[in-house]
Amino acid sequence: QSNVRGMQMGVERMNIKTIKQIPAIFGETDIMRSLLTLPGVTSVGEGTAGYNVRGGASDQNLVLLNDMTLFNPTHLFGFFSAVDPELVRGVELYKSAIPEKFGGRISSIMDVSTRDGNSKKLTGTAGVGPLTSKFTLEGPLGSEKTTFLVGGRVTYSNWLLKQIPDDAYKNSKASFYDIMLNFSHTFSDKDRIYISAYTSSDKFKLNEDSTYAYQNKNAIVKWKHNFNG
Repeated sequence: QSNVRGMQMGVERMNIKTIKQIPAIFGETDIMRSLLTLPGVTSVGEGTAGYNVRGGASDQNLVLLNDMTLFNPTHLFGFFSAVDPELVRGVELYKSAIPEKFGGRISSIMDVSTRDGNSKKLTGTAGVGPLTSKFTLEGPLGSEKTTFLVGGRVTYSNWLLKQIPDDAYKNSKASFYDIMLNFSHTFSDKDRIYISAYTSSDKFKLNEDSTYAYQNKNAIVKWKHNFNG
C-alpha cells in the first residue's frame, strides 16, 4: 500500500528540489532535460529541441506554463528550456489517461507551475554562468495578501561562437531571453486571483545564410474560488 501514491494513472510529478539534483549542462538546471530521466520519455536527438513520449512525435506534446501554452519550449537549439528553473515549483507529465481539461493532445501534457512570491519579505537571487545570466525578485506588495515574483534570463553566447576558429561560426550569432512575472492576491479564505505574464525571444544567424527568430508572448488571469471543503 505504501507504493500507491494516488489513483491517477500515467502521471509523473517532479518538484524543483528533485530536478536540481540532476546534473546540469553549462551549470544550468533544465526542466526539459530532467524529463528524459522518466520512463517512456526519450530525446528527439542531439542538438534538437523537444522530446518523445512512448513513440509519439514532439509536436504531439502540449507544454503549459501556469496554464499558458508554450509553442516554443526551448532556447538555443534545444540546449535550454524556455522556463527559468528558479521560478518553478513543480512539473507534472501526463503520459496516458490525459484529463479532459487539457483538451485533445495525442502524446503527453507537461504542466509547469511556478511559485508564488514570498509573502513575508523582499528577497532575490542572481546568477552568472558561462552562457547565461539571470535574476529573480519576489516579495509582498503593501501587505502579505498581495505578492509578486519576477525573473529573467539573458544569454551572451555570441562570445563563445567567436572563439571557434571556423569562419562559418565566427560570422554567426545566437541569442535569447525570457521574462516571467507573477502576481497573486488573496481576497478571503475562499477567493484568490492570479496574474501571470511571460515573454521570450530566440534569434540566431548561421554564416549569413540561415536566420531564425521566434517569440512567445503569453498572459493569463485566474480566479480561484473554493465553494466548500
